[in-house]
Amino acid sequence: MQRKLYKELWTMRFQKMLKLEEQSITDYGSILKECKGKKNSVLETDLKKLILDEKKHAKLVRELLSIVNRQED
Repeated sequence: MQRKLYKELWTMRFQKMLKLEEQSITDYGSILKECKGKKNSVLETDLKKLILDEKKHAKLVRELLSIVNRQED
């Protein structure tokens, strides 16, 4: 396979991963809002941790996209 096609393939993969990570952040944030005020602090704590993890994952995927974009065709 040509180098240009590999670059395009990895770009598409990482863009899809980023979209999923960002959607997870949004989804967990919505669930967290629903849980606010209810007496389930363990769930709130776990959701906050999940959101932080997803943000870290999104940051890593952005870095991977940056690396791919710097590659020559």
